[in-house]
Amino acid sequence: MKRPRKVFLLGAGGMGMAPLAMYLKSAGVRVEAFDDNFKEPLRTELSRAGIHTLYDPIPLKDPDCIIRSSAIPEDCALLAPFKNSGIPIYRRGDFLAQLLQRKRVIGVAGSHGKTSVTGMLAWAFDQAGFKASHLVGGLYENFSFPAGRYQNSPWVLLELDESDGTIEGFSPALSLVLNCDWDHVDLYQSREDLLDAYKRLIERTKQTALVPLGGELHHWAQQQKLKGFGTFAVREQAASFYLSNLSAVYSLGDRLGVDFSGVDFASFPGVKRRQSKLFENENRVIFEDYAHHPTEIRSFLEQRSQALPDHLLRVIFQPHRFSRTQSLAQSFAEELGQADELHLLPTYSAFEKHTSSGSVESLNGYLPPRLRENCRVYKEFSDIKEALFCAEKPVIKDQLLFVGAGDIDRWANAYTSWEIARGDKHQAFPKYLQNRLSPETILRSDESLKSMTTMGVGGSASWYCEPANTEDLKTLVEACRFFDISRAMMGRGSNLIIPDEGYHGLVMKLRGEFWTGITSLSDNSMIVGTGARLKEICKFACKNGLSGFEFFEGIPGTLGGALRMNAGALNWETFDLVEWVSFLLPNGEIQQIPGSELEVGYRYCKEAYEGIALRAKLKASGRMHQQEIRKVIEQMSKKRMDSQPRQASSGCVFRNPAEHPAGWLIDQTGLKGEHIGGAIVSDKHANFIINRGDATAQEVIELIQKVRERVRNSHGLTLEPEVNLLGKSWNEYLS
Repeated sequence: MKRPRKVFLLGAGGMGMAPLAMYLKSAGVRVEAFDDNFKEPLRTELSRAGIHTLYDPIPLKDPDCIIRSSAIPEDCALLAPFKNSGIPIYRRGDFLAQLLQRKRVIGVAGSHGKTSVTGMLAWAFDQAGFKASHLVGGLYENFSFPAGRYQNSPWVLLELDESDGTIEGFSPALSLVLNCDWDHVDLYQSREDLLDAYKRLIERTKQTALVPLGGELHHWAQQQKLKGFGTFAVREQAASFYLSNLSAVYSLGDRLGVDFSGVDFASFPGVKRRQSKLFENENRVIFEDYAHHPTEIRSFLEQRSQALPDHLLRVIFQPHRFSRTQSLAQSFAEELGQADELHLLPTYSAFEKHTSSGSVESLNGYLPPRLRENCRVYKEFSDIKEALFCAEKPVIKDQLLFVGAGDIDRWANAYTSWEIARGDKHQAFPKYLQNRLSPETILRSDESLKSMTTMGVGGSASWYCEPANTEDLKTLVEACRFFDISRAMMGRGSNLIIPDEGYHGLVMKLRGEFWTGITSLSDNSMIVGTGARLKEICKFACKNGLSGFEFFEGIPGTLGGALRMNAGALNWETFDLVEWVSFLLPNGEIQQIPGSELEVGYRYCKEAYEGIALRAKLKASGRMHQQEIRKVIEQMSKKRMDSQPRQASSGCVFRNPAEHPAGWLIDQTGLKGEHIGGAIVSDKHANFIINRGDATAQEVIELIQKVRERVRNSHGLTLEPEVNLLGKSWNEYLS
C-alpha cells in the first residue's frame, strides 16, 4: 500500500486509534479524527499534534481512505455514507498490515502485558538512541512520551491485536510473544485456538521470534526445529510480572543489537491505567489498574499484597465483556478471592449484547463464602462512595484497588477526588474536573448571574460553566452526578428569575461557535445549535428565503430555551418548526428524537426539561422572497413593540388561562403601575413586571404573589407562572 495523504479515523478516541493518528500525522499525513466519546485531555493532545478532531462524523476533506476502530462494526450507521463513495474502508489492524508490508516490523503479542512492554520498548529505544517508529496501545502518564510516532527508519514497533484477528495479517521481522492465556472467547473457542494463532505468527516471522523460556511455545518451536527463535526468562511468581516484562524487553534489545545497559528503567514514566497510584496517606492507598483477565488480577493483587502486607485489600472490580465474564467466571472468582473485601460493578459491555450469564452477578456463586456474604453490585457511584469513605481516622489501614478495563477509571478518579476533599463535594467537584475539560471550556466559582438575565435580579451560582463541546458537557453532567451537585441550563436568561440567594449548584450556558452554528440544508431546513439566538435564526432564515421563522425575531432567547419552553408568539410555537432534536439524556446517552415523538405542551417539552437539547433540525413552512419575509418580520416587530415594554423584564410572567389572556385579567384588576420596591407592573402590558433598576428578586416574587392573589380574588381564576425560578419551585411561594 502506498502511504495515503489524507485519512479519516472513526473511533479515534480508542487506545489503538489515537496512537495511529499520532503516527500518521508525524509521517506527514493529514489526519481527521472523529469519536462520539472523545475524552480530555486526549482530544487536546491530538489537536496540539495537528490532528483535526471533528465533532461530527463528516470529514472536512475527502480522504484517501477511512480507518475504523474494531469497536465500530462493519454495519455501523457511521459507515453508511461512505460505502458507495468508492473510498476504501479499513479496520485499524488491516490498514496497518498493508501499510507496513515493506517495513521491518517488531510485533509484540500475547494475552497480557503487550501495552506495557511495547511502551517500555518504544521509550527505551529512544533512550538508547535506536531509531524506530512505534505505535503503543495506550497513553503514557502525563503524555510524557508520544504513544505513536513516525521516524525515518525501516523499523516499526507495534502491538499485534489478536482480539479482532488482525494479527493474521502481519509477518514481522521480529516477534515477541509474551504469554498465552485463553481470552477473546468470542473469537477463540479454546486456549488451543489462541495458541495456534501465536504459532502461526511465529511461523510467519522473518527473522526472530522470542517466546517464554520453558513454555509451550518454546517446546513447540524446538519440536518444529524452527530457526531463528529465541527465549526470554520469566518469573514464576505472578507478582513478578514486571520483571518478566523487563526480561522480554532486554532480550529483544539483544536480538536487535541495542544496548539497554545505560537505560534507567526506574525512570520509565509508565502507561496510563497500569498500576496507577491515585492517592496515598498513612492509612490508605488508592490504585487503579487495567487488569481484566484472571491472570492479570492474580498478578496485581499479589503484587499489592506483598507491597503493603499490613493493609487490607479492598477490591472494586468491573468485569469487561459479557463473553469473557461468562467463560471465565470461576477463574475470576478464584483470583478475586485474594481480596479482604470485594465490591462489584456491572459488566462493561464493550459493545457486546447483554447476557445474564455474562453479568457480574454470575461471579457470586464461585466466590468464597466470606466474600459472598457481604459482596454487592454497585450501580450508583453514591453507594460505592458511602461504602468506602470513612470520615474518621480508620482503625485498619487499607488499599483501595479499582480493577478493570471499562470505565471504572472514572469511578476511581471520582472517588479519589472525594477522598482528597474529605467528603466536601464542592472541593471534590473541581478536583475531579482538573485536566478533564478542554482548555476552551470556562469553569468559575461564585459567579454572579443577574447580569446574565433580562430581568437583572438575583444572586450567584456556586459554579458557572460554558462547555466548549459535547464531550465537556457530558463530563460536567457526570461530575454533577458523582458529587450530587445540582445543575441547571441557562440560555439568554429571558424567561428566568434568579433568587437573591443564588443557585447552589452548577449553571451551564451553551455559548461559542460549537453551540451556535446554523447550517442550511437543501430540503428547506436547517441544523441549528441550541446556543443560537432566536433572532439570529430568524435573520439566517430570511437571508436564505425560508419562511415560518419570523416570530422568533422578537423573542429574546436561545433555541435551547425555546425548545424547553416551547416558546411562541403571534399564534406560532417553536415545535411547529421542529423535525428532530438531539438530546443529552439523563443516562449520559445522546439520542436524536423526532419532533412527532416528543412530549410537548403549552410552554413545555418534557424531554428538554429532563435532558439537555444539543441541536435541532428546523423545517421551514415554505420559501419566500427575502423582501416578503422582511416585511412580515417588520410587521410582527412593530406589533410587539407597540404592545410590549422595552425595559428590563423576564417576558410574560403568567400563562394565559383558557378564559382570558393573563395581561387582560391583570389590567382589569387595576394593577398596572403597582409596585413593590424596584419591581413594577408594566403600564404597557400588564403581564410584564419591570425592573426599574434597583429591584431585588424577592421584590419581584412578592409582586407576583400580590398580582396572583388580586386576580384570584377579583376574577376567581388562578394564574400560573410562565417564568421560571432557578433552582426553586413556585409551589414554595404560591401555595
